[in-house]
Amino acid sequence: MIRSLDLNGLKQANDTLGHSAGDELICAASNCMKFAFASYGKIYRIGGDEFVVLIQESVSNIDSILQVFDTTIHDWHGKYSNSISVSYGVVQSSEQEFDSVQEISKLADERMYQNKKEYYTMSGNNRRR
Repeated sequence: MIRSLDLNGLKQANDTLGHSAGDELICAASNCMKFAFASYGKIYRIGGDEFVVLIQESVSNIDSILQVFDTTIHDWHGKYSNSISVSYGVVQSSEQEFDSVQEISKLADERMYQNKKEYYTMSGNNRRR
């Protein structure tokens, strides 16, 4: 399974609250991912606010693992920011026949960007601020 994750609102936090707030959000997201996923796979930061989780073994309780992550994110409160939001896309290699890991990763990114679009539409926040 590949899970592509991206923080929502990092630029806005950096611009309005300062880079200490942005750093806090990046660390918080990482800690929430570790709490939910570290027992099942590897977590990598691949960009400023972008992460990927690789789970190599078959996981039958993926929905409950995702629920733990969602709850951990929802319950987080920091010093500079009161909340955190993370968009993600999940792809399991067993969903269909894939030609490569890159193809799986691309689909995970597409799903994450769709999730991010839905977040910004529902929240009414301007993504570019």
